[in-house]
Amino acid sequence: MFLKSRNGRGLLKDLAYGAIGGVVGTVVMGQVTSFMYRFESEEKKRREELARPEEPPQAMARRLAEDFLHVKLSDEKKKKLGEAMHWGYGMAWGALYGVLHDRAPALSKAAGLPFGLAFWFVGDEVVTTAFRLTGPPKAFPVDAHLRGLVGHLAYTAAADGTYRALRRVAG
Repeated sequence: MFLKSRNGRGLLKDLAYGAIGGVVGTVVMGQVTSFMYRFESEEKKRREELARPEEPPQAMARRLAEDFLHVKLSDEKKKKLGEAMHWGYGMAWGALYGVLHDRAPALSKAAGLPFGLAFWFVGDEVVTTAFRLTGPPKAFPVDAHLRGLVGHLAYTAAADGTYRALRRVAG
């Protein structure tokens, strides 16, 4: 039954532990990707900015406000809503990881490496393109794709470690 994992833990605990792991993973991912970005050439940074004129969560916030609510957001409000969406997105992927951890154990092998690969591919390569939040993947330098991949793997390793620690401590 999907409501209980193989070891009998309930769905809500796995969701909560995963969401907390998602917050930790989001922090770690931001640190890792910011560090890597510092070493990229100015030419590649400019190319990336052309392919992504605004951060994807801010682009999504703007589009939701304008297209569905028919409201024009100020830059300040767009930034705040985009930041909230960024954290919610990280928590949601963490919650999904928590639910799948024992229910689809192949995804949690090697500190969640398979899940991290899927998260990177779906999040960075598919969702942003499908929703036209950025240019197509080929518009970005290879460095941007590698930074995204490493960031998502760091996210998942941190989320996995947090999830496992919460299970040990809180059951």
